[in-house]
Amino acid sequence: MWKYLTYEEFTNLAREWYRWGGATFYECWDENAFNEYVKEFGRISKTRALRMFRENYYIEKERLAAFAGCF
Repeated sequence: MWKYLTYEEFTNLAREWYRWGGATFYECWDENAFNEYVKEFGRISKTRALRMFRENYYIEKERLAAFAGCF
């Protein structure tokens, strides 16, 4: 049986993974954003949260690399 995260558990996990993709979720998601995501896409397990953080990490890394040559 999956254990799904509450908003508090999700933000604590995002804080733990801050440097590895959790920053956006920790800094930008409030409880309303979390609830809207859950309403639209379903509840979030720890595995899913870590996957979200990892995907965000690589997206941010690519975005920064793309703009690195612009300055």
